[in-house]
Amino acid sequence: MAVLDRATRRLIDGLKARVKILTALVVVLAIALTVMTVLYITKDTEPEKEQTASAGSSSVEDDVTSDFPASSDETGDATSDDKSSSSKKESSSSTSSKVSSDSTAANATPGDSLDSWNLKLVNPKTPLPNGFTVRTEKIKAAYARDVGMLYDARAVSYLNAMCAAAEKDGINLLVISSFRTNARQTTLYNNQVKKQKANHPDWSDEQVKKYAATISAYPGTSEHELGLAVDFNSVEESFENTKQFQWLKTHAAEYGFIMRYAKEKQDITGVIYEPWHYRYVGEKHAKKINQLGYCLEEYIDYLKNNK
Repeated sequence: MAVLDRATRRLIDGLKARVKILTALVVVLAIALTVMTVLYITKDTEPEKEQTASAGSSSVEDDVTSDFPASSDETGDATSDDKSSSSKKESSSSTSSKVSSDSTAANATPGDSLDSWNLKLVNPKTPLPNGFTVRTEKIKAAYARDVGMLYDARAVSYLNAMCAAAEKDGINLLVISSFRTNARQTTLYNNQVKKQKANHPDWSDEQVKKYAATISAYPGTSEHELGLAVDFNSVEESFENTKQFQWLKTHAAEYGFIMRYAKEKQDITGVIYEPWHYRYVGEKHAKKINQLGYCLEEYIDYLKNNK
């Protein structure tokens, strides 16, 4: 029995020794695994951050500048084929409509100089320069008829703030047309020419085109291409009888907006009366324009003569 007990103890002692060795090996492996994990994380942390920042920047740029299928025009007579064609054209030209040749985020504050982005004059006599582009940003979805509608990135916050203020007053300001590419404006103008040609078959081509341009601006002369114009709610003259119009008449200048095409200024602006069309110029200038009773053309002349 003594011999058996000694053999049993030796077996137990051997097993204990093996357990200690295995335990030590497990501890060593755990430490080694921990060290390797730390080294791996340390090595990959910085590149991962850089990649995330890069991806985020790309995503924001895509969101900010992506174009969208254009909304209906002032007359609402664009055909589905025209819209499809226009959408393709705008997609192909979206790159050129992303970054302005004369605008940067650092220059977002409206200025007083005649060269300031917020006072840029666009009309039949003062077209946009060839290749003009503007950095745009999405209008807040709650205030836009269509998803992804765009506006000048430097002024979109003022537009959103104005719509939010109107909302608090129980007024629904809905943007139904905003930034347009040159391709989209070309489609709208051509549609208007066709319409007026049908309405006035006895007119010459020159008469038709001239009249059409007073309703849908000739490409390159539209404030919608500038990115600072919006149409609200309805493109009917009866808009002047709505609560939305009355609210805008009272408060638009507080956010830097003016009604661009007044009834009594058609001979100066070259555009029909559009009570729905508003343009950002900056609060200071909007209030002064209203005080003087000027249209933008007259105000620009006023600034030139009162330097």
